Amino acid sequence: MITPQPLQTHVTSADGTKISVTVTGQGRPLVISPGALNTAQDWQPLADALAPRMTTYAVDRRGHGASGDNPQHSIEREQEDIAAVLDLAGPDAVLLGHSYGGLVTLGLALRQPPAAFILYEPPVPLYGPVGGDAIAPFEQAVAEGDLERALAFGTRNFLRMPENAVEDFRSSPVWAVRASMTPTWAREVRAIDAFGDDLDRFARLATPTLLVTGELSPPVLLDTSQRLHQVLPDSHLVQIPGHAHEAYLTAPEALTEHILNFAFGTTA
Repeated sequence: MITPQPLQTHVTSADGTKISVTVTGQGRPLVISPGALNTAQDWQPLADALAPRMTTYAVDRRGHGASGDNPQHSIEREQEDIAAVLDLAGPDAVLLGHSYGGLVTLGLALRQPPAAFILYEPPVPLYGPVGGDAIAPFEQAVAEGDLERALAFGTRNFLRMPENAVEDFRSSPVWAVRASMTPTWAREVRAIDAFGDDLDRFARLATPTLLVTGELSPPVLLDTSQRLHQVLPDSHLVQIPGHAHEAYLTAPEALTEHILNFAFGTTA
């Protein structure tokens, strides 16, 4: 069977913002809400791996990729964006939220539970603010147009990456692409800080949920996923050995296996 080629489409969110969506494959729909410094393109290797069995709707969140934007930003507007994509995908869609995109989907799920839910290391601020006082100097670097300085500062102060990891990241081929996305990062970090640390509110979310972690991910993210697993009444926790926060890029085949087992197996 020939898998259809990816196609670009868009939905119009509740506030009129056009949200770009890359649709790949055939089969049960999977809507992907990417993290802060990602676009739908970053998820194409996973979408290609899933294509024989799932139709992936990879979102360019507002202000990213080919999507529009609105200066009146809030995480609630982003939830409306994902809700519009879910309407496009259909009632059987699995919703996957990665990192900050996972916080967007968590908030949405309380109002509009999806048929099935995948969370890949959402940064619920259980240990205090992620940005805090570091947001102002970060925004200053962005305002001065020094996006690489902003990215380096953000990786050190928002992500708490050690200096050797920052330098490795700086020498990687994706550094310049990630730097280009820093103008929207401060508002997303503010949204993380305002999200709150109350996990008990998700105890009523009975949606079948797969929690994905990477063995090498930061301990705070691993702990957060473990605690969500304890709270969510119908959840299953898996870990991808030897990989970290971006297994959709570094191990798409392993992540594909977990998603398919969840979407079509006994855990969903």
